[in-house]
Amino acid sequence: MDEPAYPYIWQTKTGKPLNTLTGYVAEGLFESEQEIAEWPDQSQLGASIRPGDIKYRDVDGDGQITSEDQVMLSPYNSIPRIQYGLGLNLTYKRLDFGVFFNGSAQRKIMINNIKPFVADDGTVTLDKNLMQWIADSHWSESNPDPHAGYPRLGTTSADVANNMVASSYWMRNGNFIRFKTLEVGYTFPYCRVYFTGDNLAVFSPFKLWDPELSWNTYPLQRTFNIGVQFTF
Repeated sequence: MDEPAYPYIWQTKTGKPLNTLTGYVAEGLFESEQEIAEWPDQSQLGASIRPGDIKYRDVDGDGQITSEDQVMLSPYNSIPRIQYGLGLNLTYKRLDFGVFFNGSAQRKIMINNIKPFVADDGTVTLDKNLMQWIADSHWSESNPDPHAGYPRLGTTSADVANNMVASSYWMRNGNFIRFKTLEVGYTFPYCRVYFTGDNLAVFSPFKLWDPELSWNTYPLQRTFNIGVQFTF
């Protein structure tokens, strides 16, 4: 998980600029019932707090985790502060070549809306596929890793309510640069033969899915074309 931008932490009750990212500061996962009992009360976030759930920092020090403990985790949100593109077109004799890249910077992604075994109405459903990264790194009794990539699993919204609130646990770097298009052509006396490719690659520190899309969105297709343009 990304480290919170602590120089920007401040209470939301003072107001905040537009397009900032607020939430709780996560302190890892609970390892035992004893740790839960000794930690500030989180019952306002979820009725059933268990080992493997996310624990949050008591920012105001009142012994309870409430909305007053939410802070600004980042000065920017999923809407990037920087959008950019870079293209190049070259022609040498009969050969032509063109590429285009586009990307976003100063952007964060929150991934706290994935509930593997919970239906849209909050009830149990077991017909949803489990993402590989969750299967490989989630807290369980057989794998009580306090630094797991996903906390304890649950089967209803109420069961995992504590873990689904916005927090630094779920914050990721959403910057990316995409190799958007490539075109190579060669011109003959009466025609031009060309090859094009779209959505060839994306480079990002975020690896779980395409950082430009949502986790449940159909991915952008990589396409290739070969064509001939005739000139008379």
